[in-house]
Amino acid sequence: MFKKLLISFVSIITIFFSTASMSADLRILKLWDQFENFGMSAAGPAFEKIIAEFKNENEGVELARSVFGGGWPIRNAVELALTTGDAPDVFYTWPSGAGLTAYAKEGYLLDLTPYAKKYGWFDRLPDWAIERNAFEGKLYAYPWEQDLEYVYYNKSIFEEIGQKIPTNWEEILGWCDNARANGYTPIAYSDAGAGWQAANTITDIFAMVGGRELGLDILQNREKWNNPKMHEALDMFKEMVDHKCFTDGFLGIEYGEQLAEFYTGDATATWTGTWVLQSTVSSMDAADLDIFYMPAVKGNKQSSHFSEGSAFYISADTKHPDLAAQFVDYVTQPRWLQTWIDDGYCLVIQRDELDWSQFKAPPVVVKAMKEGIAFQDDMVDAFHTTVAPNVVQTLYSGMQGVLSGSTSNDEFLDSMDAASADASELGNVWNPGDWKANIN
Repeated sequence: MFKKLLISFVSIITIFFSTASMSADLRILKLWDQFENFGMSAAGPAFEKIIAEFKNENEGVELARSVFGGGWPIRNAVELALTTGDAPDVFYTWPSGAGLTAYAKEGYLLDLTPYAKKYGWFDRLPDWAIERNAFEGKLYAYPWEQDLEYVYYNKSIFEEIGQKIPTNWEEILGWCDNARANGYTPIAYSDAGAGWQAANTITDIFAMVGGRELGLDILQNREKWNNPKMHEALDMFKEMVDHKCFTDGFLGIEYGEQLAEFYTGDATATWTGTWVLQSTVSSMDAADLDIFYMPAVKGNKQSSHFSEGSAFYISADTKHPDLAAQFVDYVTQPRWLQTWIDDGYCLVIQRDELDWSQFKAPPVVVKAMKEGIAFQDDMVDAFHTTVAPNVVQTLYSGMQGVLSGSTSNDEFLDSMDAASADASELGNVWNPGDWKANIN
C-alpha cells in the first residue's frame, strides 16, 4: 500500500514539475489584426492558415488573437491601447506617414530597423513602402497590403447602354450622362460616416492633375494645400457631382449601401479599391465584373492614389520583441505569397515583380494589381492615410462641406493648411529621414 502511495506521489510531483516547466516555456503573443472573412480586408482565410503553421513550427508559442473590423475599429482600438499602456505585442493597422510619426516619436513603437537588416526586409519591400513607414531614418512598421483605387464596373450594363471605358475627362462626364439617361446610377458612391471615401476620391482626382511630386511636397509640408492644382481637383470633383455621376444623396449614404447598389445592378460601377476585392468577387457574377483605372486627363500622366492598406507594428512595451519580429517575418515570407493572394485576394507589397502565372486568384484580382503597379511611380500617396490625425478630421469634414456647397475651396484648403501647421508644431509631420543610410 505504501509503495503504491509513493508511486502515486512521485507521479503527481512529476506532473506538477512538468506542467510548471511547460508554463515557464510558454510564450504568449498578443495579436490584434483586421483580417476578417468578409467585408474589408477579408484575408482571414489566408492569415488563419499561416498562423496555424507558425504555431506548428514554434512549440510553446500561443497567439492571443483579436480580430477587429477593417478601418476605424482597429485604428481606434490601437490608439486607445497605446495611450493607456495596454497595447498588444503585434498589431496590424493604419496609418503611416504622419500618423506613424505621431506614434513613433511618443515611443509607442519598437524600432524594427535591426530586424529589417536581420531578416532582409529592405530587400523585400519597395522604397516607397519603406519611406511611408520610416521616421527619422528608422523603420517602425512592416507594410503589407497594397492599396490601389480604381473603378469596378458591370460589363453587361456597359454593353447594354453602349458605354465604352472612358479615355479622357470629357468621356468620364459623358459616361455619367449616358448612364443617367438609361436609368442607372453611374457610380455607386457614399460619404457618410467617417468620410474617407471623398478623401480617397479627391486624392485620385488631384493625382490626375497635380502629380506625385506636388503630392509629396504637400504631404511633407513643403507646399500649401491651397494651391492651383488642388483647386482644379476640387472643381473637377464638383463637376462630377453636377453631372450626377454619384448615387443620389451620397453624402448621407454609408459604404455598405454603396457596394450593395453596385452588386444589385442598380449602378454601372463603383469607385473604390483593393480592400473590397474579396467581397466584390464573391458578390458579383464573374461574367459581369471587371475593373479599370481612371484614364490620363487634361494632358497629364495617368495616375491614381496608392498606399499600404495597413502594416504590422510591434509595441515598444512588448516583453517578447524577438518573438514578435520573428512572427512578423514569418507571416510575410515569400513562401506564403500564394496563400495570401489565392486564399485572401490580398495584394501584397513586394519589391520584385510577381510571376502572376503561378497564382489561381480570379483574373480581376490579377488585373487590379498588374495594371496598378505598372504606373505606381506616378501615383500620389493617399491623403487620409498619410496626414496627421488632426488633419484627417479636417479633411473629412471639409470635403463634406465642399461637396454640399456649404464650404468654398479656399475655406477648406485654408483649414487644411491651418491643421497642417498645428500638426507641424507638434512634430507630427511625415518625416522618413535618410532611412537608406541605416540599411547596411
